Amino acid sequence: MNKRWFKYAVYCFIFLVAVYFLLSRTTRYHIDHSEVIVSPVLTKSQAEYYAFGYQPDLKYSETRRPCRVRYPLKKAFFGDLHVHTAISADAYPDGTRTFPDDAYRYAKGAPIALPVPEGIPPLSVQLERPLDFVAVTDHSEAMGEGYICRNEGKFPGYSSKACETFRQGGQPGVRVFMTETARMRPKRNRSVCGKNNEDCEKASRIVWREMIESAEAAYDKTETCSFSTFVGYEYTRSTNNNHLHRNTIFKNASVPDLPATFIDYPSLQSLLGKLETSCRKDIEACDVISIPHNSNLSGGNAFNPEALRGYSKEAQQAHRKQRNAFDRLAEITQHKGTSECQNGFADILSDEDEYCNYEAIRKIGKPDKAIDLSTYIPRMYDVITKECEANDMDPKDNFYKGYCISSNDFLRGALLEGLSEEDHHHVNPFEFGIIGSSDTHLGTPGQTDEASWSGHIADETTLEGRLGEAELGRNNKLMANPGGLAGVWAVENSRDALFQSMKRREAFGTSGTRITPRFFVGHYPADLCKRKNWLYLAYQNGTPMGSKLSSQTENFQLLAQATRDPHPSAKGLEKLQIVKGWLDHSGHKHIKVTDIAKMEPANLTGDDMLCAVYADPEYDPSLNTYYYLRVAETESNRWSSAQCEALPVVDRPEGCINNSLKKIRELAWTSPIWLIAAEP
Repeated sequence: MNKRWFKYAVYCFIFLVAVYFLLSRTTRYHIDHSEVIVSPVLTKSQAEYYAFGYQPDLKYSETRRPCRVRYPLKKAFFGDLHVHTAISADAYPDGTRTFPDDAYRYAKGAPIALPVPEGIPPLSVQLERPLDFVAVTDHSEAMGEGYICRNEGKFPGYSSKACETFRQGGQPGVRVFMTETARMRPKRNRSVCGKNNEDCEKASRIVWREMIESAEAAYDKTETCSFSTFVGYEYTRSTNNNHLHRNTIFKNASVPDLPATFIDYPSLQSLLGKLETSCRKDIEACDVISIPHNSNLSGGNAFNPEALRGYSKEAQQAHRKQRNAFDRLAEITQHKGTSECQNGFADILSDEDEYCNYEAIRKIGKPDKAIDLSTYIPRMYDVITKECEANDMDPKDNFYKGYCISSNDFLRGALLEGLSEEDHHHVNPFEFGIIGSSDTHLGTPGQTDEASWSGHIADETTLEGRLGEAELGRNNKLMANPGGLAGVWAVENSRDALFQSMKRREAFGTSGTRITPRFFVGHYPADLCKRKNWLYLAYQNGTPMGSKLSSQTENFQLLAQATRDPHPSAKGLEKLQIVKGWLDHSGHKHIKVTDIAKMEPANLTGDDMLCAVYADPEYDPSLNTYYYLRVAETESNRWSSAQCEALPVVDRPEGCINNSLKKIRELAWTSPIWLIAAEP
């Protein structure tokens, strides 16, 4: 009898294991190939016009005083378009207690208090150099849930178990609501949101209105034009912990009644369609751009040209146009790593680049843990990160799985993929400019100085906390960095002027430094850099970063110039590099990096300014090509070295002995310039 029951138990166990194996590997949701995709047809969504010597006029879309000072040849304004406060459902459980008003005050140079672990003296932080513009971009997902859980007596959901866990904080508190963003089809928590999610929608409206009011109150509408704010939010799609996040930045305060969420718009095409109708179509003064970020952590999915495989040709073309119309900028660096490039991808022909792998998080050959929440039963498993292959994409949902990485996860590779898309479909969905930002979750926009950075979350406000190891599924602490800045060349510091330049991609990103890079294509003499009116001639006889032109059959030149960060502690400039990407006649992808200017050999601390006129001797007008400028400072300490070395040896935390990089080079990247071959 016992043997018989033992046999049954073994059979039952084998059956359950088989069921688990099957259900943990069976995709739950299939992609809907019949989904209607809204093609952008409005004037606001049409391509910008670029030509040598052309610059558009500026018109205000809101009531404000004209700026007293305008810069016809444009000025570099620095800001942060990726900022979280306690409104975000991951920031509050992590200890953040700063709100949008605090973030804007900090950006203007006022001190704010940061949370610290128990027993640690209070911490006040202040920007030494205020920013010119900021957008607070709290997660749109769980905006309402967070409000309900933070505010006793406002809604019944405050007393729910989910809200109790949220308020207790830590990783469990973060997971209460943010885990839903890692699913393929997220849902709201009924115990918090009530019937038909009515309470969460009401609470979201309250939060959204407060965010708009904070941005309006902080915006300088006087003729001084000292500080600009943008209304915005982050759309947070994190399927299987792959980052497909986007920062939504509005032109002004004429915005939709509610932010779009991954819960309500679970595909990129539905999100961009919503932005087209609810903003550009339904509100006359409304305009918006959508900025992808952390593509380095997207697992092959952020710029996947096969994401709509199985859809009709018309639907796929409509989506390409959507991305071209809304993805005007992409974030190249932030605290969770840099997304410019990595060496070693098989589909790109290129020499090794000394600055690729800069602040890399996922790397080929690195052990990692993958999760899959798109199956009937979730699973977690060990992987060795590898380059994505065709069979890594699940045909049921067109999603790459297994934590592979693709050359398209990095902006350099995605730009090449965009050239290929244009070659085949006459629309480039990956035609974006470049910015950097911080992704602070402490409400400290622009806190990017390596020596004084106070971390990303409350647990990192001590050096010991920053030097720790990240928890499973997190990309913070020692592996993280202070993040970057967004730079915009504009005629004045107003929303309309900045947004006009952002939409035209006359923008650049830095790794946190305040280098000011200029980049033009045009007809320039070899001695242009030595002329007093060089900048006037640059605009008069050419067009700046972000421009898209037809291939040049006559000789043309690239003009590159950069000025160092003027802060006394900043390093000088070491070199200017032109990064060229192109497709050969067989469709193969190529990258070439060329040093076009270097610091004086005797000047070991770097130059104050570098400038060069460069004619590409290998340019072929029959090939789709892009160029962008990269600027490097001389070597400096990474934050983890700088902050440890600032302490006496006996006072240094144990974490100061670590395997992270000791030295880095601060970088700046301009938006590309595209030269597109005529159709044969």
